[in-house]
Amino acid sequence: MIRLIILMLHLIVYGVWSSSPTTPTKSRILISTNCSREFFNINLHLDRSFKGVVFAKDFSDECRVKGDYTSTVGIRLPTSGCGVRSDTRNDDQYEFSVHLVIQMDEKLRQSSDAHRIARCSISKDLMATDVPTVTESKKKSTRNGRMHTFNEVEQVQAWLELGGSDGSGAVEVGQQTSMSVKVVLPDRIDVRIIDCVALDGIGEASQKLFDDRGCPIDEQVVPALIIKKRPIEEGWSRPSKDDIVEKMFTATFPAFKFPDRERLHVNCGVQLCKDLCPTINCTSQDEFLLNSTSRLARLQVFNSLAVTAPQIEIDRIRSSSDDVTVDEYPPKIRSLRAEGILCMSTSKLALSFCILGLIFLIAVVVSVVCLLRARAKSKESSFLTTTSVSLFSSSSSTNSRIESRLLIPYGGSLPYGQVY
Repeated sequence: MIRLIILMLHLIVYGVWSSSPTTPTKSRILISTNCSREFFNINLHLDRSFKGVVFAKDFSDECRVKGDYTSTVGIRLPTSGCGVRSDTRNDDQYEFSVHLVIQMDEKLRQSSDAHRIARCSISKDLMATDVPTVTESKKKSTRNGRMHTFNEVEQVQAWLELGGSDGSGAVEVGQQTSMSVKVVLPDRIDVRIIDCVALDGIGEASQKLFDDRGCPIDEQVVPALIIKKRPIEEGWSRPSKDDIVEKMFTATFPAFKFPDRERLHVNCGVQLCKDLCPTINCTSQDEFLLNSTSRLARLQVFNSLAVTAPQIEIDRIRSSSDDVTVDEYPPKIRSLRAEGILCMSTSKLALSFCILGLIFLIAVVVSVVCLLRARAKSKESSFLTTTSVSLFSSSSSTNSRIESRLLIPYGGSLPYGQVY
């Protein structure tokens, strides 16, 4: 019994020591990236063979790649989807970023899973698009001063900025959000923003914001764009149509999201026009028509934004039926629905089991002590009973012999007889 108690004490001490908080072993992950206007290539280098999956956050099924049991895994994402966000920097750089989840096992989510933000910078010059234009220019000739027509290629930069009022890339539903389409080009080329669409990032859900004329579909969702223009380089010379300018188209709207996604993607078309684009009255049924001379290239700009709706999720939980399971809600909201469920870390769970084991050991010790005391009392009472019986055994046997003598009728000459 003593050995058993000592063994249980050793187990409890070892359990408490092993349950002390320790830092889980994390894999060392190095990230290398390269990108273009269309694609974002990411390579992850780990310190062990990788058998799990890597995916863009919120796109675990659509934008993922499976490890091949080597220490290197690569994933290629389109810059127009999969949660990829783009930002402009002050050093003439354009930056793509995406939140990656490195799941160490193919099917299991574990505490050892890692989260990384992959970034890639690209020069704004590489983001420029060559646009063929037709211009008229005077050329000196030995014969005459006739106007000559020739093909010319202009570089046009266009991008879309999407963010909160403070410029952050994450907002809540209803928060004021700014959308700006910026185009850098010669002043003699005009711009019209058309066909803006809000997407879920994979093409399953969409909401049109501006039609093919550049008019807002619903001004309660996104109002009409405000146009501004500023010169890129200030100079002493008189402004010319060949000067490079930045044209900015801005709208501010309350943020919205798709129900099953926390990323909102916006894609807009940038129609370039020679000289001036046609003026459109959105209150009428005017069409946006361009002839072959006025129509130049059409570019696409896109960006994404993280949009959360905590209050909407809470209200939906309160109004939903009791048949809805906890797994159908986002992770941040599940705890509100999972009443009666206790969540504990591994170390705290082990410590709890150790405390329960200690309580059980104390109960066993108390039970053994009580049992030993009961046995001692039982032996003492049996000893006293045996002693009293031995003292009175002789008298009792005599009495029994006396009591066994009976008077019975006798059929002989004597009227009575004794029987022993």
